[in-house]
Amino acid sequence: MIGQNGATSVAEDKYAFKTDVSLVFGNQSVTRNYVLRTTLHSLSVWKTRNYAVAMSPFEDRSASVSKEAALIDNETWTFGVDATNANDVASSVKFAANFYDVSPEVLLANIYAKNLNAENIDTKNDEVKIRANKELYSSTCEAIRKAASILGVSCQMNFYVFSKSNNPKIPRSELSDALIQGGASSVATDEFRPKVQVGNNSGTASLTQRTNFHLATL
Repeated sequence: MIGQNGATSVAEDKYAFKTDVSLVFGNQSVTRNYVLRTTLHSLSVWKTRNYAVAMSPFEDRSASVSKEAALIDNETWTFGVDATNANDVASSVKFAANFYDVSPEVLLANIYAKNLNAENIDTKNDEVKIRANKELYSSTCEAIRKAASILGVSCQMNFYVFSKSNNPKIPRSELSDALIQGGASSVATDEFRPKVQVGNNSGTASLTQRTNFHLATL
């Protein structure tokens, strides 16, 4: 699939700290010709949080339930996408694949997520946070696999996750367990720790820090 190197990111938030979908293990970067970014936010909410970002909105009418979409810096974004819902993921990938005129496996071969965090748990104790985030990662992993099945994709999929190994909301061992429970055949952690920009759940603050980089093979 020369010249058709694509990727999909899930649960994007503010554009200023969007997920780096070019990074692979060994501190290497690859050029992504086709990129789909998905976010749980509606287009109106996302625009409010990212008011300075230029975009070309349009509507995805190819799915049974119409989705809002936009072209931003030659990347396709879809809005109102629940990463734990296989139909949401599948319809977004199908739309982007049609838009780019490539097969769905081009976009599903490499999937990225950064610091997934369950909603409304910031005031809870660590045990509750870990349990909720394990369910989130497991459900996301399972939804990706089911979406691939819906779309007839049978290639190996690389699910890359940015998350500190000592993250109190989901330590590395718990993250690995969650990904395996979601259907991953293996989980590895890169020796290289990339520097990324991360933000809080409300999008009101961010910082740049080194984190760990994990790979679940689906």
